[in-house]
Amino acid sequence: MKKLLLAAAATLLAASLAHADTANLSPKRELRGVWISTHLSLDWPNRTQTPDQQRAALAAILDHNLATGMNAAFLQVRSQSDALYPSELEPWSYYLTNNQGSAPAPSWDPLQFAIAESRKRGLEFHAWINPYRAVANTATETNTAQYAANHVSRTHPEWMLTVGTVKILNPGLAAVREHVTKVIMDIVERYDVDGIHFDDYFYPAGTINDDAAYAADPRGFPATAAGRADWRRDNINLLIAGVGERIRAVKPWVKFGVSPSGIYRSSTDPALGSPTSSGASQHFVTNFADTRSWLREGWVDYLAPQVYWYMGQAGSDYKLLVPWWNENAYGRHMYIGIADYKMGTAGWLDAKQVANQIALNRAQTHIAGQIHFRHAFLQANPLGYRTDLQQNVYKRPALVPAMPWKGSVAPLAPSALAATQGESALVLSWTGSDARDELEKVRQFAVYRSAERTIDIEAPQNLIGVTHDASNAFADTKVEAGKYYYYTVTALNRLSRESAPSNVVSNDFEAPTVRTRDVSVTLANGAASLQPADIDGGTGDNWGIESLSASQTSFSCGDIGVRKVVLSAIDKAGLSASGEATVTVIGRVPQPAIAASVNAITLGYGAQSVVLTASDAGAGTGFAWVPAAGLAVNGATATFTPTAAGSYTFTVQAFSENGCPAVASVTVPVIDARCGDGKVAVCHKPGQGSAGTICVAPGAVQAFIAKGETPGACQ
Repeated sequence: MKKLLLAAAATLLAASLAHADTANLSPKRELRGVWISTHLSLDWPNRTQTPDQQRAALAAILDHNLATGMNAAFLQVRSQSDALYPSELEPWSYYLTNNQGSAPAPSWDPLQFAIAESRKRGLEFHAWINPYRAVANTATETNTAQYAANHVSRTHPEWMLTVGTVKILNPGLAAVREHVTKVIMDIVERYDVDGIHFDDYFYPAGTINDDAAYAADPRGFPATAAGRADWRRDNINLLIAGVGERIRAVKPWVKFGVSPSGIYRSSTDPALGSPTSSGASQHFVTNFADTRSWLREGWVDYLAPQVYWYMGQAGSDYKLLVPWWNENAYGRHMYIGIADYKMGTAGWLDAKQVANQIALNRAQTHIAGQIHFRHAFLQANPLGYRTDLQQNVYKRPALVPAMPWKGSVAPLAPSALAATQGESALVLSWTGSDARDELEKVRQFAVYRSAERTIDIEAPQNLIGVTHDASNAFADTKVEAGKYYYYTVTALNRLSRESAPSNVVSNDFEAPTVRTRDVSVTLANGAASLQPADIDGGTGDNWGIESLSASQTSFSCGDIGVRKVVLSAIDKAGLSASGEATVTVIGRVPQPAIAASVNAITLGYGAQSVVLTASDAGAGTGFAWVPAAGLAVNGATATFTPTAAGSYTFTVQAFSENGCPAVASVTVPVIDARCGDGKVAVCHKPGQGSAGTICVAPGAVQAFIAKGETPGACQ
């Protein structure tokens, strides 16, 4: 059955590795950390150096990590119940001053310095704590230079639990848990750390004589081997849960994580453990660390199991362990500890071993990054593996993964992004926001670049840089000559929550050159149009024209003649320019007129109809009479014969060959002078007396008109 499970896991792994090449494009978010050991001065510090020399050495370590492509530093600040910082609870570290309990001279605070220097480089800083170890080797315990009078092994010998040659603070004692928690909270409260990090030293492997602690506080666990094991695991659980709760209460943004050994428990059942050899060290069994419970209960924000085996290693295969951890993250972050210290040794002779392990990490759905053990081996660069990380695996920057359960508030977006061309770089500048809320405060800015105006900020290849701090500027030194891009910037808070993007700018500062040509358009049916390209005389741009527009593209009869039209061009950078073109609109507007055969009509006397004749000085193509009712129309001529008095207005509409219209009007007054019996009504105005209407014979009308009297009834 076990072979079948291993075969199935291998098949799934092969499927994952099939797309590992595409996944190897570094993700946008990935924790890339380095453990910096201070125990035994493995990485730092040299206790014989002066403070200036020690500071310079630590700065160089951080520079090296940054140059490798890292974004997080894990500095060991408490290796065996001592302190690399001023503390009223524990003595100064022997590895700093060559004499435990002696303060550095001249005085300085290595922890504060490390935090500040990490911030300058944009590195997240985790204070690495060994929670229980007190005396690493009992053979050195009597050395007063290494163990001062105020060291806990001397002040509280009753807290000591000796396992082999190691003395630890007894996890079964409530006083120990309180002391360790107090030490940790002293760091959290006094220092602006990003995280508190426990290593894998819980109960050491070996014979553990903790009968007295169990007898004093059994908490209901039975006095059996299994009961005692559960009791020990509960002791560790109490510390983990308590520390997590205390940190969240004081500074909810500080991350809390643990780095256990790489195997939880060996089992053929994935629900119980990983497919590893039963002879391998298992921290659930050997160290009494129930790490899955810590994840499941949300007591820790991340786990960093030390999967210190090569891919394909019998009994502890990296290819099988990492997918198992991936499936047991319980919604928290999972960072894989990588054994850089083994590079160049048996099984680790492939220069791509670490790179391949990272590719496998990236192919998982819940692995959020990795931490390298440790700095000195990155510095030594066996087989050139660090060079490969720097030039390939970590070539692109990555944001630290966000932890939504610790805070969902994102900072405000940067504004007023602008670009200027420097001597050897494109310089971006912007305005950041100032937030009062600690979680909303901006820690860094992320810079994105794309060949497309709509920048996909989730695409890893578009992330080109992360500022080291909240400075509002960035220099892009990798713009090839003749290449043009769009840029945008986002803000990141201390939990790496990301704002909306800023406005978009480009590195194209040269406006397009607009050239125009003069054109003619001829009206048809009273209208004409042109395209902006019709008046484009060869407009150009170094990046490319995105749009052309003309100030006028439609023309009508009112536009006949010469018009000035502005051609505007916008390039891909959004820069614009314009030029003027002459557009000659060809067409003719008619000039109609109407002649009437009589000026007025008097019903019952004289002409009883009027002939209206339309004409067009421009030789129009036709006429339309409006209204046509009552008219006898014959082309340009219309005859109107009224039947009632009134004022009648007639309009004729003429059209040119281009379809342009014009109108002319005439008004014909009509008087009704009919008296009956063929007589004509005349308004008679005698010299004396009042006026009155009289009816006269048609032949007499002229005589009355000659006297100034008018046909028609008096009004």
